[in-house]
Formats: sequence, C-alpha cells, structure tokens
Amino acid sequence: MSVVRYVPNTITLLRVALCIALIFIKPVLGIASFIVFCIAGLTDMIDGPLARKIPNGKTAIGGDLDAFADMLLIVVGVFVLMPHMNVWSGLWIAVIAILVFKIVSASLTGLIKHKKILFTHTLANKLAALFLFAAPILFFIVGEKVGDGENLIVNIYIIFLFCWVFLATVEEALINLLIKVPNVNVKGIWEIKKLNDKNNDS
Repeated sequence: MSVVRYVPNTITLLRVALCIALIFIKPVLGIASFIVFCIAGLTDMIDGPLARKIPNGKTAIGGDLDAFADMLLIVVGVFVLMPHMNVWSGLWIAVIAILVFKIVSASLTGLIKHKKILFTHTLANKLAALFLFAAPILFFIVGEKVGDGENLIVNIYIIFLFCWVFLATVEEALINLLIKVPNVNVKGIWEIKKLNDKNNDS
C-alpha cells in the first residue's frame, strides 16, 4: 500500500503540532509565532486538495482530523493570539462566546440528529477559518503602527469576523438538522435537497 495516501493526514497532523507550538512561543506576536501561524494556515489550504488528488487519499478519519485541526487553529487564534491584538475587551469576550456557541451548536445538533458531533466543511466555515487566519496577519501589518492603543481597523475587522462566524454557525446547525445522512463535506445549505434526494434514491 502506497504511503503517499497518508501525506494529507500527515500535513493535517503537522497543523495540530504547529497550533500546540504557538501556545508556547514567546513573544506571542513575534516573528517566530507569525511564521509558525502562517505555516499552519498554509497546511489548511493544501491538505484537502491533496487528499482529493491522491488515489485513496480521502479517508473518514482524515475528514474528522481536518475538522479538529481547523477548530484547534481557531481556538489558538482566539485564546492565545487575539488577547495581544489590542482588541476591545468586550469584543474579545463576544468572540469567545461565539466560538463556544459554535462548538456547542455543532455538537448538540449533530448528536440530536445523527448521534455524532458534526463540524461541517461548508464554504462559510472555510471562509470563517480564512478570515480568522487573516486577523493576526492584519495586526502584524497595521497593529504596531498605532502603538499600544486600541486599533480601530483591527476591531472593525473582528466585528465583521464575529458576524460571519455567527451566520456560518447558524447554517451549520440547520444543515446538521435537515440533512438525512451526515456529510461533513457538504458545501452549504443549498446542497441539502440534492443530497437528501440522492439518499432517497439509493
């Protein structure tokens, strides 16, 4: 059996390791953490396409592992990096609340309908991860230019991120509740009818 099929999962595991490393790198928003964070984000962009290209590269455990790694990157971004980004304290609490809401929502709706926790790879969720990934990069670009004070540009961006994650979470909950057969790779709520009809015919 070719070891090439395990490359995508290995890249995903690398993202997990890099996320853990970010917890311990000092300074939190230094050049080293910036490089590690960018590499972690890069692995998120390449493991999925590789899995689809390599024969037998897509596996059930790979999909679950990718969802876990994505969530870990989000958690590190919110709890490790964001507190050092001059974000309004109330806004940071709101971001934590929406993150908890997302985890609880995906867990409860998945368990209620399908007896398993479901974090879907919807387009909205992927964009949410991309927008979150861009937040520390935005701070590196503009944050230091205003010293230690609050940065209006970064805070406005975080408000946008909060709204997007909320909408993505609501869509994910509806998908979990409406889809007949669990599918973490559903792209959006517009695919529900087609997938349900396909399962009815099979």
